[in-house]
Amino acid sequence: MNQEKITDYTNSLKQAYLKYFSEEYVNSNLVIPEVYFNSIEMLKIGELFGLSSSLSNTQWGIDLYGSEFMQRATVNKITKNDKMFMAIGEWGSNHLFLMCCDKSSDDFGKIFDYNDAYPWCENDDSEVEWVNFEAFIKDEYNVDL
Repeated sequence: MNQEKITDYTNSLKQAYLKYFSEEYVNSNLVIPEVYFNSIEMLKIGELFGLSSSLSNTQWGIDLYGSEFMQRATVNKITKNDKMFMAIGEWGSNHLFLMCCDKSSDDFGKIFDYNDAYPWCENDDSEVEWVNFEAFIKDEYNVDL
């Protein structure tokens, strides 16, 4: 993938998070693992989103839980759930694959499978997690990157 496309996508994702996180935090911590950009266009897996679908699904989830981000920030009670993720795919009617793109988090680069939930909810936990994008693709689709 060319650098211009990567920059455009990353900037669009940053804009979605700037509604709820400080510019300094977003610019310092939002990082999309390079392996994702290096492989997403060549992978022909129907459950994985293309970049535009990834962005729209991520924006929808961010905005759905944005008021919770704001409430916690206003009272200075940021929680472990206040991290930046991007939606990378879905399966079934309610499962969403999300990748942690927040380099300040211990979960950076991990992929999570949430069933009818998002990582920003305080009481929602993922059903499955993978250590990185390569492990996710290998485990779920038997493809080596």
